[in-house]
Amino acid sequence: MSSAIDRIAKLLTVLWVAPVSVFALLLLPLAVWRASWRVTGGVLEITSPALSWFLQGPWFRAMSGGAGFAAATIGHVLVARNRTSMDNCRVHEHVHVRQCERWGALMPLAYVSAGLYAAWRARRWSAYYWDNWFEREARAAEGGAPRSDKRRF
Repeated sequence: MSSAIDRIAKLLTVLWVAPVSVFALLLLPLAVWRASWRVTGGVLEITSPALSWFLQGPWFRAMSGGAGFAAATIGHVLVARNRTSMDNCRVHEHVHVRQCERWGALMPLAYVSAGLYAAWRARRWSAYYWDNWFEREARAAEGGAPRSDKRRF
């Protein structure tokens, strides 16, 4: 009986996050060339060198302070430049998956709001990422100090 309840709860969680996860479909054309796909802990992980274009796009470069990201979370989908990036970022990105499971379709709005609030409060754009509550929680889970980047741009 408990396993049936667990399966129903998992299905409801997947449905709760689905409006966010569906946006990963937009990356499918990039996730075909030399791609690797696997499911880890109920999360689809996709690595492909072509995903670097997405992860180094203007939005991610602005958030990170220049280089973009090695990996990103889109609901129950993780995308990364390559297997090494995925392995290095897995703990951090799975925290974002759990955050998506809590916030559901509101996650993008909550993340952006938290980032804008952090940037406004610190009076510097770099705080959007570095002081964002969601990122601080993910860095803490991976053993990193919830640092504050003092660069301005």
